[in-house]
Amino acid sequence: MTVFRTILGDVDISDMGYTMPHEHIFTHPQGHGSKVEDDHLLNDFDKGVQMLKEYKEIGGGTIVEATPKTWGRDAKRMVEASKLTGVHVMACTGYICQEHGMEPNITERGVEDIANEMIGDLTVGMDGTDAKAGWIKVGTAYLHVTPGEDMVIRAAVRAAQTTGAPISTHTTGGTMGIEQLEIAASEGFDLTRMTVAHVDRNPDLWYHRKMLETGASLIYDGPGKAKYYPDSVRVDLLRQLIKDGFEDQLMICNDMGRRSHHTVYGFGPGWQWIKQRFIPRLLEEGFTEEQIHKFMYTNPAKQYHWAEPVK
Repeated sequence: MTVFRTILGDVDISDMGYTMPHEHIFTHPQGHGSKVEDDHLLNDFDKGVQMLKEYKEIGGGTIVEATPKTWGRDAKRMVEASKLTGVHVMACTGYICQEHGMEPNITERGVEDIANEMIGDLTVGMDGTDAKAGWIKVGTAYLHVTPGEDMVIRAAVRAAQTTGAPISTHTTGGTMGIEQLEIAASEGFDLTRMTVAHVDRNPDLWYHRKMLETGASLIYDGPGKAKYYPDSVRVDLLRQLIKDGFEDQLMICNDMGRRSHHTVYGFGPGWQWIKQRFIPRLLEEGFTEEQIHKFMYTNPAKQYHWAEPVK
């Protein structure tokens, strides 16, 4: 049986359903800089449950939750929220990037130690619970890769090969995706098991093609956020990449990690927006139902299922 690993246990991949492949339910950022502010604090349990209930009401099946431990991962509350709402929640192990909470001495730990921590989260449990992570998160800085970030990517490959878990990445400003893939490839990782997020913040068609040519998948998680370019830019990129033959490697979500992204906190656009606004626009712009089904169902299932470990 092919499965994806949720906070409540392994589930047959056929039950994954409509999926947002990079989102946040509960956060409490650590580290430094502008991210440590109230807007990035998603700490209201009832509002988190309401977000999931409203997502379920529009047909939502799974949320791929992208909050690692240094961003305030809370396995216990994710378990409770998933039970209350019936939405599958895939939690993550790993790190975002050096700036956003990676411990200063991480390079002193070594690849093996970091990998073992990830393996423990994936196979034993997170945050003192028996709730397991379902995927590995890594990330890099704006226009460079720090030594700690490089080490975390290599550790993630080791953990993924040991367990069969998938890897998905954070790119700051949409940069360094190619470099992330090169590091993983140098460790022998099958790049069809790797997904790069936030790339539509750097809407360079050539750059996106080069990443897709490796076999990796991309997440466009900026729809509805006009400050990261108008959606017409994303529509044009998606249309061209489909013409280029990459429709099986593209996914869409919102990456809503701020209070000001969520309707339950009094703002927007909210998790309903993709389904109610962006997908209708794609259909109006000439995309097919089959292509949209791939973005929201087939491709997330392909990327986030668990594979056989590499012996």
